[in-house]
Amino acid sequence: MIAGNLARRALAVGATLATTAAMVVVAQQPAAASALTLNGTVDCLNVNYSGDTRDWYASYVAVASSPPSYSVAVPVSSMVANPANHSWSFTISLPGGSTAVSVSAICSGGHQYDQVGWTNGPAISIPSWATTLNATWGCSTQQVYPGPYITGCSAQSSSYS
Repeated sequence: MIAGNLARRALAVGATLATTAAMVVVAQQPAAASALTLNGTVDCLNVNYSGDTRDWYASYVAVASSPPSYSVAVPVSSMVANPANHSWSFTISLPGGSTAVSVSAICSGGHQYDQVGWTNGPAISIPSWATTLNATWGCSTQQVYPGPYITGCSAQSSSYS
């Protein structure tokens, strides 16, 4: 009988220790990174502001971030036009844990054949503590002789909070 009570107490203590250890391990896991808000602006820098107005704003804007590898086309319907400088502004969420972001655009798609743009220069680095990134990209279009036009975008400014 005494041996049975000791065995039950030993099992109870063992179960309590195991539960406590499991709780400590779970409590020490890092929290999942929350999404990052990107307030972006894309400006087509070398468009022809006289005559045809179809090139005044980018006809396509895509945002890419890493890691994890993530890319999304920003719907024109979710962008806000800035008539003062013919740029688009938008707000999107990037995946938690993103450490870099870049933009590609098409700035001559209004009346000239334009290939999907590319990013010039390095992506904008995102510090791990940031929850909001405010960034502006300038995009320029050039002809790939004798072929189509292509737009390259590079970061102009960025700030974090």
